[in-house]
Amino acid sequence: MLYGLTGWHVMIVLSLWIVPFVLWLIALVQIAKSKAAAGAVVAWVVIVTLIPVVGAILWFVVGRRAVRDGFSAGDETA
Repeated sequence: MLYGLTGWHVMIVLSLWIVPFVLWLIALVQIAKSKAAAGAVVAWVVIVTLIPVVGAILWFVVGRRAVRDGFSAGDETA
């Protein structure tokens, strides 16, 4: 009667644990490889570590673009 439950269990574990972990891990690797200033890297690592899923999504949406455009590279232009 509960024989088919194992397939659903695996899918739930994959969607709730492994996918967010991989997303978090990819974000941390990309942050470490970025050419941002040290302060920006530390800030992004703290954000992604304290708020794993939301922080990783923020990195992919906001952080990569900011680093690519040079906003986080320590340019102090006013």
